[in-house]
This record gives sequence, C-alpha cells and structure tokens, in this order.
Amino acid sequence: MSRWVVSVERRIAAPADRVYAVVADPLRHKDIDGSGSLVEPIDISSPVRPLRLGDHFGMRMDLRGKYVMTSTVIEAVPGRRFAWQSRPHEDSVKWRLVFGGRIWRYEFEPDGDGTLVRESWDLSEEPLRVVVTLGRWAARGAMRRTLDRMAALVESH
Repeated sequence: MSRWVVSVERRIAAPADRVYAVVADPLRHKDIDGSGSLVEPIDISSPVRPLRLGDHFGMRMDLRGKYVMTSTVIEAVPGRRFAWQSRPHEDSVKWRLVFGGRIWRYEFEPDGDGTLVRESWDLSEEPLRVVVTLGRWAARGAMRRTLDRMAALVESH
C-alpha cells in the first residue's frame, strides 16, 4: 500500500451487489457519509444507476467552508470495485489552488453470506498531498463511520 493511500475495511452482512448499488449511486452518498461534509449531490451526468465508467457527478460540500466537488467515475466493475476522482468544481477557484485529484475507491470481496468492503482514500495524484495527508487520521475515522453507516443501511434490507 502506498504511503499516499489510507484504507479501512469491514465485513458487511449483505451481498456485494447490494453494497455496490449504494456506492455507485451519488444520491445515496449522504446516507453513508461518515465525515458529515456532504450536503447534496448535483449535476449527475447520467440518470442510470449504478453510474458507469466516465460518468460525472457533483457534490456540494461543507467542511471548513462551503465548496463544490466534481467527480468522474474512473472504475466501475459491478459488485467488485467502484472509484471516482474528485476535483474542485470550476466555480470553486480558491479550492482548486489547494487540492484536487484525490481518488475514492471501494472494493468488494464476497465473504460467505456477506461482503468484505474496503474503502480507500488515494492521494497519489493530489498536488499538495504532503499537506493533505496530515488529515489522514481524521479521514480514517470518517471512513470507518462511513462503512458502519453503509452496513446499517444495507443490512436492514
């Protein structure tokens, strides 16, 4: 694992396809967000769910200030892997000077009657990754909460 990647994982008692469907639908991201920073999805390029490779979506954010991120789906293998790369929206000029290029990745491995879910925060393409990685401990906690919220959501169905 690269020094620029933070990962957490947990077993979720639900099939991989059910977990994937939540992650690959930006309308559901606020339901599972453990950071408390997601406000609302915007500008989703496709009405089809789950999103597919190359699709785009935006997200209004509020973490130490309001801003908008634009994301591109860079990996989409149903039931196995879903990832997007986020950059500040073109209207968020001040944020573009600070960060952009991080990758959020989810990997799903069948585990008996459940799924091992791994969430990764990949900063290898982040321009100021040395500075951004200072937040990795907070990110790890938020990622654990995300997986806990995901489990509560998909295990209840």
